[in-house]
Amino acid sequence: MATYWFTFRIADIGDHGARYDRLHKAAHAMSEGGKWWVESTSFYVFDSQLNIDDVAAGVKAAIDPDHDLALVGMTDVKSARAVGAVQDSDLFGLIPFAKRA
Repeated sequence: MATYWFTFRIADIGDHGARYDRLHKAAHAMSEGGKWWVESTSFYVFDSQLNIDDVAAGVKAAIDPDHDLALVGMTDVKSARAVGAVQDSDLFGLIPFAKRA
């Protein structure tokens, strides 16, 4: 079991509410009913049996990767995945172990 976090931005185009709801449901599903923290509006933390690439794929499937973005990471390991419309490459200088999903 690993603990993951992700931060995200849902673009204000199309049905952004539906994408937010899908992302929320995806995080809950990936936590498999275990511990999760979602009090913040755009930052989630949860436990999952999945590996980081599967978590990133679950996030990507819930959003519109052409317009939305997310950064998925692990609390105990230097591992992160940039998902969707990440355009500022400074992210990869600040977090050199981050990879595009």
